[in-house]
Amino acid sequence: MMSVPDEELVDLDGPTEEPEAPAEPAGGGQPAQAPSFTYRDCEQWLQELALPHYLRKLDGTRKWAPNWFDYPEADTLVQALWVTWEQMKLDGPQAILVYYRDYFYPLMDRLTGPDGPFHAYDETTHPHLPEPWPTIAAPASHFPEADI
Repeated sequence: MMSVPDEELVDLDGPTEEPEAPAEPAGGGQPAQAPSFTYRDCEQWLQELALPHYLRKLDGTRKWAPNWFDYPEADTLVQALWVTWEQMKLDGPQAILVYYRDYFYPLMDRLTGPDGPFHAYDETTHPHLPEPWPTIAAPASHFPEADI
């Protein structure tokens, strides 16, 4: 018979605190509040959940910069990974498995890969960020405006 691993060892969905149930609208018809996030920001999520669950050797093929937030591509992806994790954890364990398979591992592999944003990082000389690629402004009517 197969033994069940310690629950603490397989905690892929973070703290086990149950999200607060949305409040029922009061007589005033106010919409229910969305559940609050587990982590205050992407930095806390990265340090307390993501990196401890993504243990890899940093070698010639995998790079990481401690100042990851200075790299626009890394900053954007880490923020997107955090918000997506916060949303998907509410959908239960199967959603978390989908999150790791479809988002977390592919994007972390891309971030730390040889062609990722940290490719030029050197612990001795510190990072020299590559220059952004040149662009020209799109015509004013090219992108639809968002309703804000």
